[in-house]
Amino acid sequence: MAQETDKQVLDLVNLAKKKKAEISKAEKPDWKTNCSFGYVAESSQRMNIQTIADVDALVAILGFLLVQQSGYVEAAEALGVNSEFKWLGFPVFDWQTDIQTRINKIQINKKKIELDVLEQRLNKLISPELRTKLELEEITGLLEK
Repeated sequence: MAQETDKQVLDLVNLAKKKKAEISKAEKPDWKTNCSFGYVAESSQRMNIQTIADVDALVAILGFLLVQQSGYVEAAEALGVNSEFKWLGFPVFDWQTDIQTRINKIQINKKKIELDVLEQRLNKLISPELRTKLELEEITGLLEK
């Protein structure tokens, strides 16, 4: 019974480590656009999507871009031309990627708190044998660097 519980706890500890690595990656994003968005292409009024904290505002931006892209594609087809839609010099997919990255960053703090609570609960469940094993693996990893 103890070995079965240790295996389950170890699996959960590894899952928590994986989620922390994902969070760490999201904290150092690779932006695809210059993040300077404006609803009017010719206007100098721009907003930096890296600083927008309202998820609904980010959704609205992507919604706007998708409508613009749809109209552009329809017009290109009607005119019989092959042309790629870009907004402020970047394809919609790049804007979407950056908007998703920003939403992920907004949600990171909530995920960090949840993970910390779960790790504390898992630490209470770790048997002395498993704790020793985990500590030895961590030390080995540090020495092998």
